[in-house]
Amino acid sequence: MLDSPQELSGTEHSLEVTIRYGNLEKTMTGSPEIVAKEVFAFLTSVIPQLQLASRLALSTDLSALTKAVEGIMAVTPEGVVLMVSPDGLTDRELILLHLARANLSHLVGKSDKDTLQASELLLLTKRTSGTVAGRLSELCRENLAERKGKGEYRATTLGVHVFQEQILPKLKMKLGV
Repeated sequence: MLDSPQELSGTEHSLEVTIRYGNLEKTMTGSPEIVAKEVFAFLTSVIPQLQLASRLALSTDLSALTKAVEGIMAVTPEGVVLMVSPDGLTDRELILLHLARANLSHLVGKSDKDTLQASELLLLTKRTSGTVAGRLSELCRENLAERKGKGEYRATTLGVHVFQEQILPKLKMKLGV
């Protein structure tokens, strides 16, 4: 076991996982991404119900999300920023864009929270309070966003998925991608 962060410098990070299930045992070693895929493949081969459930599961894949927003958003020392103008997006799309940006900022460790205050959304969108409140209500009703506290909202997993599938393509067209 390593005692200090200095001992990690200059070494390649490798993860080792051993799974015991009944009389089966498998050890996987490699990068965290490769080991995670191998663990999942092993579990789905041993427990077929897991494969069925995985087909129905919707989750946010950080690797896929960061690749998808490349050129649209960038991680800076100050946080995640937009690299393209959101002009042309509907009010709902604009709000979901900023909620997805807050989600990504949290996932990459640039923010302690994955939420935005309604007041922050007013400043970011430059829309009226009635417009922002109405669109947030719609997004929450459609399970694309959720209210986490007084005036605090976050994108749901479904909301991030809709952002990737419907809003990102519009922004990428601006880049000619």
